[in-house]
Amino acid sequence: MYTKPMILPLDVNGKIYALQDEKGNTIGTGTREVCEVLLFIITKPPSPSGRTQLLIPQRPNVRAAIAI
Repeated sequence: MYTKPMILPLDVNGKIYALQDEKGNTIGTGTREVCEVLLFIITKPPSPSGRTQLLIPQRPNVRAAIAI
């Protein structure tokens, strides 16, 4: 049906939109901005490791950060 995901208006005022995948299935609805963020999320290439990794600094003494 479609060749790529599309953002389509759901009302005549243009306040509510729907994001549809390549098969015409609705993925999400909301404002234009919400649909654009969803579109970005589903179309961005995957990270090299397969998932995003957060860099969390390691602490030598975890108990020092806990108030007793």
